[in-house]
Amino acid sequence: MHSLSPLLFAALTAAKVYTIDVGESGLHLSPQTISPAIGDTVIFHLYPRHNVVQTSFSSPCVPSTGNGFFSGPFDNTDNGEKKFVVNVTTTSPVWYYCAVPTHCQKGMVGGWNVPEEGNTIEAFASAAEGVDTSEAPSSMRGGQLLDDEQIMSLTATGSSSPSTTASGR
Repeated sequence: MHSLSPLLFAALTAAKVYTIDVGESGLHLSPQTISPAIGDTVIFHLYPRHNVVQTSFSSPCVPSTGNGFFSGPFDNTDNGEKKFVVNVTTTSPVWYYCAVPTHCQKGMVGGWNVPEEGNTIEAFASAAEGVDTSEAPSSMRGGQLLDDEQIMSLTATGSSSPSTTASGR
């Protein structure tokens, strides 16, 4: 078995973990924006009857085509909370929303590496208000549902096992 070089080990363990609460206090993502780097991990802490779907700035409330992420559906029969884990693979803005009907339009949107001017989170939320309906992919993609023990193992080792190609497109 090969051991990690000290430099590689330091790079792996320097990755940050961001947690976003999805629906803990109503129709909100908290925090609404984060600024992760490539190699960081985002944990979407999903509360009953909420989910998270990657989208684009130009098409809020519509799933990204291709390799965007989707946590899968979540309703009251799931007994508790879910944690959807996504690896950050780009420094470009990545936009997302809750696809439960009307949640996106009511401001349940977020993003990472969001610009402070132009395509801001406020502009994205405003654009979402005008969308007729929100959509969700047919199945989970672009991340993994993990329990606390799996997440602790992931963050302790600096592993990047939950794969995604969250490109923001």
